[in-house]
Amino acid sequence: MIDTRTTDCMKQLLKRSLLAATRLIGYRESEQRIIRQSGEFWSDTDSSKFRAYSHWKGEDGIADAAWLALGKQHLDLFHRMIRLTEMRRPIDRIIEWGCGGGCNAVHFAREAGQFIGVDVSQATLEECRRAVSAAGLGNFLPVLVDVAAPESALEQITDACDLFLCTYVMELVPTPAYGRRIVDIAYKLVRPGGLAIIQIKYATTDAATQPRRWGYKLNAANMTTYAIDQFWEICQQAGFEPLAVTLQPKQTLIGDERYAYFTLSRGA
Repeated sequence: MIDTRTTDCMKQLLKRSLLAATRLIGYRESEQRIIRQSGEFWSDTDSSKFRAYSHWKGEDGIADAAWLALGKQHLDLFHRMIRLTEMRRPIDRIIEWGCGGGCNAVHFAREAGQFIGVDVSQATLEECRRAVSAAGLGNFLPVLVDVAAPESALEQITDACDLFLCTYVMELVPTPAYGRRIVDIAYKLVRPGGLAIIQIKYATTDAATQPRRWGYKLNAANMTTYAIDQFWEICQQAGFEPLAVTLQPKQTLIGDERYAYFTLSRGA
């Protein structure tokens, strides 16, 4: 009889073999096909991965204590990074791109007059609203965007923000080129003198950490990665001034790795 540990090892071996094979033959899917697969993935609220990858709290998502701690870690990072700037307080508006189930929102919404949560799932926006309301806050504004048209957020959000926050999202976007679009959108949404904090999964010399470029459903949590210096330059090209990058090689709360948080300033 094969135990669970052996089964998991066999699955990992099979996946690594599949990754090696696709790299060897240079297999890629078109960006439009991957975007379509991504849209289908985030529309399937019954998927076994949907709540976990959307960072919902509780059953099928993230355990309550870890859920709260994740958001608190990000809030603590913001408080450290704001010391590098002359950002005025209190904050008028925060935009979170990919607000998920609200683990950041329940902390950050206390920091601003208005908290705008952007997501590609209506169900997740409703879950985030519930979480913020349960925390005793009423300043949440949901914005729904289609995976295929992230720039539509610029038509729905008419006022610039003091802080643009994006965590646990960039590794889930369809391609590195799509991620560049998110950075460009962020620059347009941040007011002069404001900040953006954007987290990526960073690539190393291990070929398995490179962008996948195929099979979104299989690879969602590792779909897009960047070298640290590469993403720094992407942010500069968008118009941001990178102030700092904070590395988290291991994220023990959710058992993941290779996180890099970029703190970016939009000049006055």
